[in-house]
Amino acid sequence: MKKDGKVAITGIGMINALGCSAAECWDAMLSGRSGISRVQRIDVSDCITQIGGELPGEYYNLEKGAFSRRLFKQTEVTTRLGILCAREAMRDSGFSVEGRDPQACAVITGTGQTGYEQSVDLDGEPSKFAVIQQMANALSGWISIDYGFKGPSYNIATACASGAFAIAAAHRHIAIGAGEAVMVVGVDAMLSVRSLKGFNQLAAISERNDEPEAASRPFDLTRDGFVLANGGAALLLESEESARRRSARIYASVSGCGLCSEAYNIVAPEPSGAAMAQSMSLALEEAEISPEQVGYISAHGTSTPHNDAAETAAIKHAFGDHARHLAISSQKSMTGHTIGGAGAIECATTALCLYHGAITPTINYRTPDPRCDLDYVPNEARDAKDLRVALSNSFGFGGHNSTILLQKTP
Repeated sequence: MKKDGKVAITGIGMINALGCSAAECWDAMLSGRSGISRVQRIDVSDCITQIGGELPGEYYNLEKGAFSRRLFKQTEVTTRLGILCAREAMRDSGFSVEGRDPQACAVITGTGQTGYEQSVDLDGEPSKFAVIQQMANALSGWISIDYGFKGPSYNIATACASGAFAIAAAHRHIAIGAGEAVMVVGVDAMLSVRSLKGFNQLAAISERNDEPEAASRPFDLTRDGFVLANGGAALLLESEESARRRSARIYASVSGCGLCSEAYNIVAPEPSGAAMAQSMSLALEEAEISPEQVGYISAHGTSTPHNDAAETAAIKHAFGDHARHLAISSQKSMTGHTIGGAGAIECATTALCLYHGAITPTINYRTPDPRCDLDYVPNEARDAKDLRVALSNSFGFGGHNSTILLQKTP
């Protein structure tokens, strides 16, 4: 695809186990705080894994006060969580459809799985709103209604890469001149008994119940699986021309995206990391950026033995000798794995890293792994005032690989 336009990130909203706003989450990440704990809001007594990244208690007060009684009943937690992220991003951006062509404003959401279990009672009648609660496109529909965005509105489901694929779709929509602005939301609230048991069956999640805050330890030799969590983020993407015209704050510019499929295994990453490397190379190529210009990679970094090793191999393949000069970190060490929300949370955090000139750490890094021998910004945030180019990686079940390339904007 020929890139015809620059795309700016002008608004960010975020909610996850670390906080109920982008600012709160960012501060927690810089301080290296874990949001993982023993699960309290659901009964997990018969689950092997009993830890996760639950939303903060104050989220539920925020949610209760933010929705009318009818809208609350018409929606499920994933949708409400996404709407609240979008509302923060809209406020943060200062963007309004008023005075613009509403057809030029779109909504693209990413959820890894509907996860809408609350509306269905298998032993009785479904709720009055069961159908609209369970629609995978419910979130994109509600946001378009909220803001009068009449451009394309749809949802993307590519498992753990859903949020990142949504950002890539938004970038291309604006870059080719098909629209002026896109509200992007990546979100999931899959932390449930059913999900925990399912991921235990796959041997994919950590069983470190005795030390939940240290359970997510990407790239560490003793890692034993990811930690399931709820959360999401929203980004208002806008043509740079539009952002400049209204003197909007620009966190960073999305300059390139790489998408590809591994065609290897429905859940396991291809060990050599070749397809992961391809997604990074495609993003560099589209942005017309050389590998040596990249200073930081927000890794997919799930804390599973195979994924972290494959991603390390992929970075070496894509960057050669420069891999040794890259700062690499995983926000999942603090937030847990929010599945469809991960790509959006991590891309938004990467934009904040560029904007503030600081890199969030990989916490719980204690024992080096010979297969993972790069610089993972262990345990403490790092000053990065000279950071100009960064990547955000997301790799999903099904072999869905994505890389978003961001640049600091003067």
